[in-house]
Amino acid sequence: MEHWIHTYRVKNNGSICFRPAVPNLAPTFVLRLCLLLQVACLTLPASYGQKGRVVELFIHSQALEGNLLGDSPDREVLVYLPPSYDTAHERRYPVVYALHGNAANGSLNLKAYYGSPVLETIDPLIGEGKVREIIVVQPNSENRYGGSQYANSTVSGNWADFIVLDLVAYIDRNYRTLAKPESRGLTGHSMGGRGALYLSLKYPRTFSVVCATSPGQMAFQRTEIGDDESWRKILTATGPSFSSQREIRKLLGYSVAFSPNANKPPFYADFPKALIGNSLAVNEDVMKRWADFDPVQMIVKYAAPYRDLRVLYIDCGTSDRLIDNNRLFSNILTRENIPHVFDEYDGGHSDKKGERFATKVLPMFSKYLIFE
Repeated sequence: MEHWIHTYRVKNNGSICFRPAVPNLAPTFVLRLCLLLQVACLTLPASYGQKGRVVELFIHSQALEGNLLGDSPDREVLVYLPPSYDTAHERRYPVVYALHGNAANGSLNLKAYYGSPVLETIDPLIGEGKVREIIVVQPNSENRYGGSQYANSTVSGNWADFIVLDLVAYIDRNYRTLAKPESRGLTGHSMGGRGALYLSLKYPRTFSVVCATSPGQMAFQRTEIGDDESWRKILTATGPSFSSQREIRKLLGYSVAFSPNANKPPFYADFPKALIGNSLAVNEDVMKRWADFDPVQMIVKYAAPYRDLRVLYIDCGTSDRLIDNNRLFSNILTRENIPHVFDEYDGGHSDKKGERFATKVLPMFSKYLIFE
């Protein structure tokens, strides 16, 4: 039976305005609408509309004490806590450690990892049910030369130990984490991408999902590292007065990380290039030391740690100057029968890093990390 409603309205002058009858939709349309809304609410994630928060803190690292570059062992760390963290007091969460790239140009902004603010990136993905709730940890690994390379060094400090030993232990002690490799992920971009590949080899069974995006310089013995002019300035220098130049800062950062020499001022490093007369030559002994930090050369010697991973993901833009090195790395992984995903996309080194962090990296962790 159809119901009709007549409406009246009293105007300010006291007259009555009559409106024609319209169907009463309450018994049918409104009821159905209410049911649909109820179903929609049931299908929305519990965190829909809620927001996470970012904790800014400093962690003291014994691994970085006494480094010859004078960098502080008290390191800034940002910790993203998901929307339910402050209300679901018994719940524990997987953790993703995110490693930034080289900041030799002084542009590091830890609050805008991958080019966009952390909260603005992760909260909407969780709210829409595209990513499950995780903790994300971002340490500041910038040193005097812009990038620690995430390596242990007698000159610049033991940055690998800081990340894998000091930082992981601190986070597990102070936050409600699922403190096991199956629930721990590692990602990074550029220098951080190579760092993720290196650390997951050097510290096996610490992480189970590794996502390296646009990994930085690898295949050192196959690739020209730095330009001749910069190396000449370094090799003929009597002091560090020019070391503010970006390319030189980067080369010095590599050298103090990969071939430190505490007895060789002013830079406390051996270099992979040498001046013989007026000509530049490769220093083969130093290049052999650099190979110990090169994932391309490391996996030829021992690839077993990669086989223990739940997922190994690498991507690189086809316009990235490092695409050939990353293709080589993937080819060696294939030759060694190591399962992995190598994803090439239309782009350069950094122009799509924020987009891919949101659409590829975070969903990868959400899918493959263990949440219980």
